[in-house]
Amino acid sequence: MKYSTESWPVAFTSAWYVIISKKKWDSIPADWQKAIEQVNAEWIEKVGKTWDGIDETGKAFVLKQGGKVITLSKAEGDNWVKAVQPVLSDYVKMTKEKGLPGEEVLKFALDYLKQHQK
Repeated sequence: MKYSTESWPVAFTSAWYVIISKKKWDSIPADWQKAIEQVNAEWIEKVGKTWDGIDETGKAFVLKQGGKVITLSKAEGDNWVKAVQPVLSDYVKMTKEKGLPGEEVLKFALDYLKQHQK
C-alpha cells in the first residue's frame, strides 16, 4: 500500500449497531434492560479503544512498508463532509417517509462525532 488517508472529519467506513423493537424491549424485565444498557455502555468504550489500536497498527504498517499517510487538511475535510451530505439527506428523507426519527438520529451521530474527533 503506497497511500492511506486519515479522514477523521467523515468518521469511519463502517458502523455497528444492535437493534430491538420497542415492543420487544418493553417486554424485557427492567433488571434485564438495565444489564443490557450497562453492557452497551461498556461495549462502546471497549470497541472504540480497539479500533483506535487497529488504526494505529495499520498506520504503523503503512509507514513501515514505505507508504505515506495523508491527513486531510481542514479545508479538504470540509470538502469530504460536503460531498457526503446527499447521502445523509437521502437517509433523513427515507426515514421520514417511514415515520422514523432519522433527523434526530443523524443529529445525535454528528454531535457525537464532533465531540470525539481527534
